[in-house]
Amino acid sequence: MTLEITGGGAIAVDPNEMRAVADRMAATAARLSAAADDLRRAHHAVSSAWRAGSRVGAGGLWATAQHVAEDADELGDDARGTTIMADAFELADLRSEQQLLAVEHPLEAELLQGRIDELVASYPAVDGMALQLTAAWERSSVDGMLDAPVDQLAAILGDSAFHMPLWLLAPLLQRITTSAGTILNGTRLSGEAPPVVVRRASTHAVERAATTLAQLTQRLPDGKAQVAVEKRTHADGTTSFVAYIDGTRTIRSGFEEPWDSGSNWDLYIDREQSASYAATMEALRQAGAEPGARVDLVGYSQGGAIAAAVAVSGVYTTSRVMTVGSPTVPVLDADQTLIRVVHPDDPVGAGLTSGGPAASIGSPDSMTISRDDAANGKASTFGAHMRDAYDETLALADESGDARVERMHDTLRSEADDIVSVERTEFHATRP
Repeated sequence: MTLEITGGGAIAVDPNEMRAVADRMAATAARLSAAADDLRRAHHAVSSAWRAGSRVGAGGLWATAQHVAEDADELGDDARGTTIMADAFELADLRSEQQLLAVEHPLEAELLQGRIDELVASYPAVDGMALQLTAAWERSSVDGMLDAPVDQLAAILGDSAFHMPLWLLAPLLQRITTSAGTILNGTRLSGEAPPVVVRRASTHAVERAATTLAQLTQRLPDGKAQVAVEKRTHADGTTSFVAYIDGTRTIRSGFEEPWDSGSNWDLYIDREQSASYAATMEALRQAGAEPGARVDLVGYSQGGAIAAAVAVSGVYTTSRVMTVGSPTVPVLDADQTLIRVVHPDDPVGAGLTSGGPAASIGSPDSMTISRDDAANGKASTFGAHMRDAYDETLALADESGDARVERMHDTLRSEADDIVSVERTEFHATRP
């Protein structure tokens, strides 16, 4: 099993950083070329002197000059190749971003065309290279949904799916996941909030805020509670909140449990307020989070879809979103960090998102954490969706030493050091 931590999307590197490396390579190549010229001049001077060539080995100077010149040419070629690859990466990312924006923000999408045309014209092969990058990512990013038994996929979406012929269900899922799995910023769920009753299950003080990725998911509620909200008081007296939202509790819909397959369908297919979404918003209200307050979000499975919907709604100020095995991916702003944890063989996290957007999204600290064969080679890939599989992945990520993870650890520790108290309230929601 291989752990992979990237910046997300088809492009896992920053094209501008690649260009900076290419510039340094080109500068070094120029210095090497100049050194080769100096060696040639030294060879000429030595060879011109009477009998000097035999004493100092002029032939060695010439051979060294040739080797240095060859190294300069090779490094110069590498610098040019790195620049071309940076252009291909940027082109692939821009096209993906343009495709995301085209549906609801066509003017913003059109503004990207000038740079796209400039990159296409920069080098004859860059267009094909960009297409190959995106195609390779699309093949590798989803490795689970249609490998799973179709009845499992039906269970993900809801009871109504069971009434469809199975031979129709699989192609339907393939068609809808490309668009349904991505939620653009500013999206508001439609419809009225379904009636729910939200009660406090428990309230207690927490010694310290979470400081690792694994600790964030360990704070997801269990038992009867489906949502937990931590109210954090900072050293300057201000408050912020973190909502922890659990996943689907039952595949039966229309009964007392709001975290059911019916809510999955409302969130994913209809883009409507689900009972679970309404319960989460009510829990935040009862915890004291007013519109505009800072509310960070951690969600697993259906909880990830709820977290995504809250984050893009603009109701709260959200700096960080962590989704684990979520059927949707939020497209966040450049000042919002997305931590997406997904297994390529998870039919929910990978399958229902079609791998997620190909464009990079969120702040530079955003990351996608994945681990292949999380189902441990079992015939059913649904095991890759289970919490214990994701807990193992996050533990490996925390221990990986990856620079992105280490920066996140530093951020979490800095926040924890500024927090003087944490009050945690768990909420249990029911349909009336």
